[in-house]
Amino acid sequence: MLKHHLVGWFWLLFSFFLGEFLVAWFGIAIPGALMGLLLLLLFLTLRKRTPLPLTTASRPLLKHMVLLFVPAVLGVGLYRDEIAQNLFAVVGAIVITTTVSLGLTAWVAQRVLRHGRQEE
Repeated sequence: MLKHHLVGWFWLLFSFFLGEFLVAWFGIAIPGALMGLLLLLLFLTLRKRTPLPLTTASRPLLKHMVLLFVPAVLGVGLYRDEIAQNLFAVVGAIVITTTVSLGLTAWVAQRVLRHGRQEE
């Protein structure tokens, strides 16, 4: 079981650092961690299943994901004045991005579920 954890953590960290490297090397204007997640998503999509070591290593992170958002939420307090000055823009951005995210998630879920039924 320890081997699965180590191999899984290797792949998680490898995708993270590869994303950081590619962003720095090519000067891409997105966070390196996001690039790493996109690379990991591409890998998992091409493989069409999640390897057991990756599942084993990521399960504790997913179980406690709420704790990973605490620093970001607390950091918002540092920008209280700027948020108050641009409240309309901030609320608009939140509403628009939430709507787009929910719509895109629903669309992808429908396609995945439909594709899964066709394979059976």
